[in-house]
Amino acid sequence: MWKYSDLLRNIYKKTGTHDPFKIAMYFDIPTYYVQISSPLAKAIYLYGQPIILLSDKLRDSSAKYYICGHELGHIFKHTGIACAYDSNMHFRSSMEREADLFSFELCNSFYCEENGEYASEIKQLNYSYGVPENFYLSKLLT
Repeated sequence: MWKYSDLLRNIYKKTGTHDPFKIAMYFDIPTYYVQISSPLAKAIYLYGQPIILLSDKLRDSSAKYYICGHELGHIFKHTGIACAYDSNMHFRSSMEREADLFSFELCNSFYCEENGEYASEIKQLNYSYGVPENFYLSKLLT
């Protein structure tokens, strides 16, 4: 089973979707396209409120789904630990992998929502949502 299946099931029960942008909207997490190039997105907090900033280069790219999902992974899994994130590279690497996995599972669930079945090849998720073709856990596809 997937690592985040319980969390994704609970999110779906509340929102009725696996679309990262609709999930952000439901939880009052604004998403803005801004002129940044590296990183392509960032979750920031303003007075305790999460905000997702996405590179304006993503506006017309399918990758906006995977990248928005990645930032949601940080918000749902890593809230309140930004200081440790900035100060410890090992911890940072682990958090990035967790956010990647969360987004991978979210995008695969979104694919199922839209197509009636989970993706059988990573190419399907790459084309639809910008999941990297070399995603290190692509063997998890069902």
